[in-house]
Amino acid sequence: MKRFLKSTFVKFILLTMIFFVVTSPFVVLFGPFDNTKRAVVGAIMRSRHPQYITWLFNQNELNSILGVVNNTEQQKLFDFTIRKDSSLKIQKIESNRFVGYLLEIPDPSRIQVATAPDIQERGDTTSNIAKANDAVAAINGGGFYDPQGTGTGRLPYGFILHNGKYLLGENVGPNEKVDFIGFTDKGQLIAGKYSKKKLAELGAKEGLTFGPPLIINGEKVIKHGDGGWGISPRSAIGQRKDGTVLFLVVDGRQPGYSIGATLADMQNIMYKQGAYIAANLDGGSSTTLYYNGKVVNKPADLLGERMIPTSFIVK
Repeated sequence: MKRFLKSTFVKFILLTMIFFVVTSPFVVLFGPFDNTKRAVVGAIMRSRHPQYITWLFNQNELNSILGVVNNTEQQKLFDFTIRKDSSLKIQKIESNRFVGYLLEIPDPSRIQVATAPDIQERGDTTSNIAKANDAVAAINGGGFYDPQGTGTGRLPYGFILHNGKYLLGENVGPNEKVDFIGFTDKGQLIAGKYSKKKLAELGAKEGLTFGPPLIINGEKVIKHGDGGWGISPRSAIGQRKDGTVLFLVVDGRQPGYSIGATLADMQNIMYKQGAYIAANLDGGSSTTLYYNGKVVNKPADLLGERMIPTSFIVK
């Protein structure tokens, strides 16, 4: 009898576990737990395999789950006197959920966009891009397509602007607006949707495509919720009113060390650090901060740094 009860109990536990494993994805994706659903869907959408979600939900459904970061306020460029300051300062950012690093660059004129040697065929790591350009620091930059999740970091999209010339986006119409993060010839950070015509008027010199903006004109863009992209490793760039540029990375997908951050988390860190403008860069496995000859953070990939097409570097 005891043997029968024990056998029955073991079978019950096994069946319960199987049932839980089979049904839990449906509970998460279609159940009433909105915060959990938002975090899971957002993380998958920003991973290498968004197809696991896009076949389940159409764009309107995804927008409803994740929310949309809207920015209708026009950025007002602010003036400052560029300080020829070669110093850099790094600090660790910690909470009960994540670990990150913030690098301060007083002189914005030192920042450029740099690319992998052949961005249409193969990317390179942030550290290699930095070393190839004799940079003292670098952060991963813009977005790119990754067909079949190969991880080769090729096929960037949108704009890549370097020294006032378009390395990517030359064929985009002058009035077509594209997500843009970059710098003017006066060292002012720009973030938002801009046309090539408007960028020329502003004197844009360096930049690439990603987003969304997190802080515009000293005001937080995300007023409610977490930004709708879930919890993940993240990178961001910002600028204080004195011209100081901020590179921010937060590690993620590493239980026991750092789970990751939301867009709102990144926004709040930047705001607390005095950013008057800030924007989200490509995150996930791409999140990397290079400084003083080494990678400072812990990239999420088991193999280390992910190959990417573009970086913001500090000369």
